[in-house]
Formats: sequence, C-alpha cells, structure tokens
Amino acid sequence: MHWQRRGHGRGLLDNVVQVVREHKAKILFLEVRPTNEVGQRLYTGYGFRQIGVRRGYYPARKGREDALVLALDL
Repeated sequence: MHWQRRGHGRGLLDNVVQVVREHKAKILFLEVRPTNEVGQRLYTGYGFRQIGVRRGYYPARKGREDALVLALDL
C-alpha cells in the first residue's frame, strides 16, 4: 500500500507514548495479530515485549485469530 513504510505508524506510536507519559502511566499495553509481522516488528523495535496471548480475540476469515498482548514499561 502506498501509505505503508513511510513512518506514519512510528509517528503515531511516538505521540501515544508521549501522551501516556504526560499522564504518568507506568505501562502501555496493546494487542497485535500474530499474522501482523510488520506491526510486531514496529512494536518490538520500540521496546514492547509480549506478556500474553488472548485466544480467539479477533474475527478472521476462517474462525478467530489470537491477539498477542504486548507491554511497554514507561
């Protein structure tokens, strides 16, 4: 897609992290599909670590897909 790989995701993540730090959050959580390898690379490169799995969290073409639960210590 023409909008991918232009740093938009990283920029959005930078803004979210800034806002939650301003609000004195200690940890930021998010979920990502196991099939979203690009997203996983973005998040792990940013310092997120996997802390769990939510089984059958997302609807998928064939049933349900898990969600990887990630956390970033702030």
